[in-house]
Amino acid sequence: MSGLHHVSSSSITPFDIGRISLLEDGDGLFIDDKLPSFNLDCAIKLAMGRITLKHVDHEVQVYEGIWRGPNVNCTDSSGYTALHHAALNGHKDIVLKLLQYEASTNVADNKGYFPIHLAAWKGDVEIVKILIHHGPSHSRVNEQNNENETALHCAAQYGHSEVVAVLLEELTDPTIRNSKLETPLDLAALYGRLRVVKMIISAHPNLMSCNTRKHTPLHLAARNGHKAVVQVLLEAGMDVSCQTEKGSALHEAALFGKVDVVRILLETGIDANIKDSLGRTVLDILKEHPSQKSLQIASLLQGETVTGELSKLLDEIKLCQEKDYSFEDLCHTISDHYLDNLSKISEEELGKNGSQSVIFHYEIEVNDFRDVW
Repeated sequence: MSGLHHVSSSSITPFDIGRISLLEDGDGLFIDDKLPSFNLDCAIKLAMGRITLKHVDHEVQVYEGIWRGPNVNCTDSSGYTALHHAALNGHKDIVLKLLQYEASTNVADNKGYFPIHLAAWKGDVEIVKILIHHGPSHSRVNEQNNENETALHCAAQYGHSEVVAVLLEELTDPTIRNSKLETPLDLAALYGRLRVVKMIISAHPNLMSCNTRKHTPLHLAARNGHKAVVQVLLEAGMDVSCQTEKGSALHEAALFGKVDVVRILLETGIDANIKDSLGRTVLDILKEHPSQKSLQIASLLQGETVTGELSKLLDEIKLCQEKDYSFEDLCHTISDHYLDNLSKISEEELGKNGSQSVIFHYEIEVNDFRDVW
């Protein structure tokens, strides 16, 4: 690592840079308080070889030198330039000074990260703004690293909403996918970054329909139990029944035991009988992964099935109210079609509490309707 990289790191002061330079030149015997006023500008000039320090008559003098130091864009073993170090460590003043000396914002390290990636990852909104708007070269906000991630991916994943806001204002493309086919919205949903999710879908509502067969933001949030994110996505218009190769969001929530998310999806009206690419329903998957939560979720699903069948029954009764049927004939006709199916579900499968409450609710509605009839 060169002196220029040291200047940009968090572990050394400009004064230390001056001492290091004198020691490297063999002038180790000097009095610290005689070192001239040594500021950031001097440290960077020294590291770049634009000035030298020498002992003259027991005093430390600053000399303008020929260019003998490293280029401002030289890299260390990781591919970091001094600007990478300064951006990563939050040194705004050093970033500005390096840009003044023509440091490039568009040099990538060994992993493809640009300085703006590192600033976004740390959530340093001021340095992100500086990299975009200052210097001889402006950061290209859609640059991708070796994992195909933009700075927006980095900020969204860690919930840095202020940085996300700046990048969206600078027209960063939110549809870019990384090597795992994840958009910034996908990452925000995956990690439960609620505020970032709201910001991205507010700025780009079209993302609700930009999904792959691999996953959707709803599937990722459901899998990880992020209830608030699931609710926001559904309220924003995401199709609750959208499917991937793994099935619906209900498949994901059930498989990972996210009971509260299962409830939300059922209340939203998701079809519990949707099948995944292998032809399995949610109940099929639960049978393959038995656990206490699996039983709890299965009870919810089967209770929902009973409720749905009884709801259809009541709707048909009400639709036939104006026809010339006796109440007994009507119930007999409909029960042949619906109640026969319900009788095939064992009491154990239904769950005692869930099934009894549903049937009790049905009996109340039928009795109320008998009075009306």
